[in-house]
Amino acid sequence: MRADSARAPRRPRPGCRTELFDVLMLPDFERADAIGTYWANPKTRTFGERLIDCEEDQGLRAVLVGCFEKQTARAATGALGAS
Repeated sequence: MRADSARAPRRPRPGCRTELFDVLMLPDFERADAIGTYWANPKTRTFGERLIDCEEDQGLRAVLVGCFEKQTARAATGALGAS
């Protein structure tokens, strides 16, 4: 294995989760337009490709939306930071 291929994955930029959830919750045609916009921009193309992956795998999309909704509900009740 080459040393450069073992590097750690990049951390998502701040707000990425919110953007992902917002796009996943859009109606079909608006979601497709938003995905195309992200994909067309070279700086956000990787994010656009991940959104395309979510469109192709409805199970993945459902799990992500469920996780976001659960996290949002926990944050609203103040249970997010409680251990």
